[in-house]
This record gives sequence, C-alpha cells and structure tokens, in this order.
Amino acid sequence: MNIREHTAFKFWKNKVGDKNQDIHCGTVIEACLGMITHTNLEGEIFIIAGWLHDLGKIINKHNHHIESLRFLNEFLELHKDYKKWRCELEDCILNHRTGMKPKTLYGQIFQIADKVGLLNEDWVNYKKKK
Repeated sequence: MNIREHTAFKFWKNKVGDKNQDIHCGTVIEACLGMITHTNLEGEIFIIAGWLHDLGKIINKHNHHIESLRFLNEFLELHKDYKKWRCELEDCILNHRTGMKPKTLYGQIFQIADKVGLLNEDWVNYKKKK
C-alpha cells in the first residue's frame, strides 16, 4: 500500500501537511514496515501511528505526544474501523520519545523507528538547510 494514499495521510495532510513532517513521518512508517517484513504484525497500525504521532507539535512541541492523542481520538471518531487498534496506536504515539517505556511490541518497534528516522538522508539534508 502507498502510505500516502491511506486515510491517515489524508487526515494528517488536512491538519498540517508540512514538508518536514512529511519526510519524518514517512521515514518512520517505512522503517516500521521494513522491520515487520515476514511477520504477522499489522502494518496499518504503523501507518496510522506514523502520520499522527507528531501532529501534537502544532499545539505544544514539548508535550506533543500527549497532544497527538487528541488527533488520534478525532481520527478514530471519523474512522471507527480502526478503534480495534486503539491500545497499540496509543502506545506508539505516547511512548515514541526517548526514555519512554512502550508496553506493546508495536510501541517498541515504533520507538526504534522514530529514532532511525532521524538518520534518514532526506531528513538530515532537510535539517542542514534550516
């Protein structure tokens, strides 16, 4: 699946659609999907969490992980089929930051991918230009 065709991307784009966040979020998602190749883990969880995990930065950068839960709740109200993954999505979003302790395998993978995403060549080049 093209990650930019998912309903979570459309939701994200409507909220922020920022180029640097597009690079970072896309990189995190791709890292997650790469790590779960040949497993039975649900990739769509990472796509949703990937687009939503930093949305809270438009409200409060320091507590963006908490603010991002508001966007998750809004997204889940619009797309009720994904409510079955609320626990995993919340874990990915709340615990992606350094020093946090994810409770699920999804959260653990997501936390690692968020850090790997900071080393992505496109992201590094974007940050150098700032």
